[in-house]
Amino acid sequence: MGIKELFNVFSDPVRLKMVELLKERDWTPSQLAEELGLSRPTITHHLNLMRNAGVVNCIKRGKEVICSLEETVFQEILEFAARFLRKKGGENEV
Repeated sequence: MGIKELFNVFSDPVRLKMVELLKERDWTPSQLAEELGLSRPTITHHLNLMRNAGVVNCIKRGKEVICSLEETVFQEILEFAARFLRKKGGENEV
């Protein structure tokens, strides 16, 4: 997963809302579609982008697909941002 893909995921308001929902609990694509008032194919498209970027995990359990937030991705974002906060010579490292 690259930082470019992560920024792409977080650049869309629908995907941001999905991240907020997934932060609270696991959801099925159908539940997300109903909650957000979007079609199942639209949610599936967004989930595919999010899964490819490593933001969500979707696991099939029986006939259902359960999606959860991959929290380790936020560590990568923080590390990326920390590189910009460091001063030359190692002063004030985060």
